[in-house]
Amino acid sequence: MAGVSTESLRKLSQLFEQRFSAEANSSMSDELFAVADVLDHNGALRRGLTDPSREAEQRGKVASSVLEGKVYPAVREIVARAAESWWSAERDLADAVEHLGVLAAAFSAENSAGEDALSTVVDDLLRFSKTVQSDPQLQTALTDQRADVEAKKTLASRVSPAASDEGRLLIAQTVEHPRGMLPADLAEKFANVLVGMSQRFIAKVTVGAPLTDEHRQRLLRAVSGIYGRDMTLDVTVDPEVLGGIKVQVGDEVIDGTVASRVADLDRSVHSS
Repeated sequence: MAGVSTESLRKLSQLFEQRFSAEANSSMSDELFAVADVLDHNGALRRGLTDPSREAEQRGKVASSVLEGKVYPAVREIVARAAESWWSAERDLADAVEHLGVLAAAFSAENSAGEDALSTVVDDLLRFSKTVQSDPQLQTALTDQRADVEAKKTLASRVSPAASDEGRLLIAQTVEHPRGMLPADLAEKFANVLVGMSQRFIAKVTVGAPLTDEHRQRLLRAVSGIYGRDMTLDVTVDPEVLGGIKVQVGDEVIDGTVASRVADLDRSVHSS
């Protein structure tokens, strides 16, 4: 999103947290995702709700009228407020409503299971993303436009049978309303939204063998200490690593693997 849209989304997210987080539930999340889908597929409505030549109040009234009696009052109100906001591009409104759907799922998890539930949902999403990315046939099945949506949702749920209720809800969204993204990428996008809520960052860690719980906690403390903030680990086991650990946070990579050192040595030998 461009600057204007980013600021609108920030204010909208704050409003949602202040006004509606305590009553958030999975149905509210479902409805927000459904509204985003309608905006994606109804160009006339989308243009009407983002038309800068219309007064903000007028746009809000149109949104409220369209949704009256069809969604939760809270969903109707927050979407009306979204329509009253300013957006750099038409699509940004639907992106914002989708973002609110993720927030609703997050607050639903916290309302039902406490603050630790957020980390559980993040783990559900990252686990699903990693599983799909590692299986080309599975990814093809989940993106096949000829396949029935319910069948794809069933398949997605089988990929993550132990996921939390909100984790399953967001995973289902990645195949039901992917909005032009691959399910694995959308799941990772949702995870980043949740991580941002908890003031954490995702550290993508690659190791040569599975970590024990003790080693995982030690690594988490070490990485958090390096970056001076709480982190969430997304661990991938790659036998080609041979030994050591590779950590990536955003564009920054700390590569302490044997494979990396061997590659560096090989480049050194062949360049001399």
